[in-house]
Amino acid sequence: MSTAEQKKLKLAYEGSVKRVWQCPWQEDALLFEFSDDYSIFDWGKMPDRIQNKGLALTVFGAVFFQKLASPSFWQDLGRSKMAEHLNKDYLKTLFENSKMQELEKKGLESHFLGLLNENGESLSISAAAASDRPVYMMVRKALVQRPEAFTVLQQNIFAYPRTDTSAKTRLIPLEIVFRFGMPQGSSLKARLEKDPSYAKVLGLGSLPKEGQFFERPVLEFYTKLEPKDRLLSLQEALLISGLSKEEFTSLSEIALLSALALFKVFAERGIELWDGKFEFLLHEGRIVLADSIGPDELRLLYKGTHFSKEIIRQVYRDSAWEKALKESQKLAAERCSLDWKAICKNELKESPPKFKPEVKNVLDKLYGSLANVLSGETLFAEHPNLDEFVASAEILKAQNCN
Repeated sequence: MSTAEQKKLKLAYEGSVKRVWQCPWQEDALLFEFSDDYSIFDWGKMPDRIQNKGLALTVFGAVFFQKLASPSFWQDLGRSKMAEHLNKDYLKTLFENSKMQELEKKGLESHFLGLLNENGESLSISAAAASDRPVYMMVRKALVQRPEAFTVLQQNIFAYPRTDTSAKTRLIPLEIVFRFGMPQGSSLKARLEKDPSYAKVLGLGSLPKEGQFFERPVLEFYTKLEPKDRLLSLQEALLISGLSKEEFTSLSEIALLSALALFKVFAERGIELWDGKFEFLLHEGRIVLADSIGPDELRLLYKGTHFSKEIIRQVYRDSAWEKALKESQKLAAERCSLDWKAICKNELKESPPKFKPEVKNVLDKLYGSLANVLSGETLFAEHPNLDEFVASAEILKAQNCN
């Protein structure tokens, strides 16, 4: 694909942080192009860009999809000693089930088809990281059936279309959130304070404390295709998914096992994985890992410092914009409106400010530094190691967006 041809790519979708292109030479594939933009609090594209973010996210996705596709990786996981806080009987049961045995034989299938340059040529991870030209992640194309918003009885609700069971590949319209604990800033804390019995719903034996790891990972299901992610009961998640009871059970097992796999990968590098999210496709009747995996989908801490999007959220925490954002969402709910963002900008006169230069200088090294550690290679030159980044991140405690 020449540069001229690349400019003729047909845009399938543009989100806050990536563009999705139709693949010119393979009808059932798409090309993901991750940008240096970022998004927090469901706002959409923010006013700054973070250096190397898009390329690092591409590398992250490729590294994890390749790791999880390897049967030997799952065989090692089954033999490994997991963290002491995890319940050994629980792990034994999970590792001995039929889904784990299947992963040990075949690995975990994903929508990932490879990394490509603008000429359509395959790239290794190191070559992709070194490229100064666009790099694309080639993935399976999936049918996306979007819900329709409407108002009834003074409430906004969503009508999901009848599931197209004839589709070869379709998006399961759920975000599956896994949690290994309740770190500071977790949305779970507020839910448990409001309803302590929710701990039992999650399968926890007692009410957790902030900063505490659980004895087993837990799952929560959220909407994927609505304007704001909405927490679902298991019953509603099953109905929205369009899956059979067997497929939904398989989805849950794969999500738990994949979470444990990521936990091991980061633990081996001294990094704590507290929570994260997955997305999946149903491809020819099989559950397939989708989207991407990286610090935008995970909450990672190293020596008390966040190595994920949470460190960006903290910069904006308690700012005038974040306070107005919460107020606008409250007003939108009272008015039965979905456009809380317009209320924030037009009525409350608040939009997200840009980073201060000293803050941006630190955050520009976040994604590349973590990619170096994860890959075991110096993919991004002149980036600090984890300890050096922790030291530089001290300035963020005093420099926020207030």
